[in-house]
Amino acid sequence: MTQPTRVSLYEAKTHLSELGDRAALGEEIIVTKHGKPRFRLAPIPVAAARPLPGSLAPSLTAAQRASLDSIDWLAPDDESEREFGMQA
Repeated sequence: MTQPTRVSLYEAKTHLSELGDRAALGEEIIVTKHGKPRFRLAPIPVAAARPLPGSLAPSLTAAQRASLDSIDWLAPDDESEREFGMQA
């Protein structure tokens, strides 16, 4: 593992945008004041991608996907007709 980059507080203030970009790319940057570490700039861990609304969760098995694909989602069913009075 590489050593974190150390920069002075003055340098961090002067080059914050550049240092922020470097941190976002994975570089850990330690900001010092009078040579003593004060805080660090580090990337935020990427959250697991959430499926988009209406998309299938990536954890479904092939059999589960096939089962969902076999459903005619637009066809009225008996329960819908009873609940909402819809007629096909």
